[in-house]
Amino acid sequence: MIRAVIDTSVLVSAFIGDREAAPGRLVTAWSERAFTMIVSPLLIEEISEVLTRPKFTRWADQGRGAAYVAAFAVRSEFHADPAIGPDPNLRDPEDEYLLALARSANADVLVSVDRDLLDAQITRVS
Repeated sequence: MIRAVIDTSVLVSAFIGDREAAPGRLVTAWSERAFTMIVSPLLIEEISEVLTRPKFTRWADQGRGAAYVAAFAVRSEFHADPAIGPDPNLRDPEDEYLLALARSANADVLVSVDRDLLDAQITRVS
């Protein structure tokens, strides 16, 4: 089975967007167990923090955001946060934990819409 680390921006887009758009279809595929999502405390914390921002209140209030994040924490493959070091292939140091997680967990893919990650000269995460 494919094992994937999914960037927060994709998961947030799925939460607030059209279920038929690519991020929504990806989360649906995960919920149907078509692949295994890999998460860590940092990734869960980031999704939680983003969904508490005022601009997401209309989607995340009344516990909906917390329930969404809890599903990932409970139904995904949970890994400890990996050691993070500077990666010369990445422009944004805040993305380093995602790449480190993908590498340390031997993920098959790292899914993102972030240009900093997409433009990085990385041929394999594992």
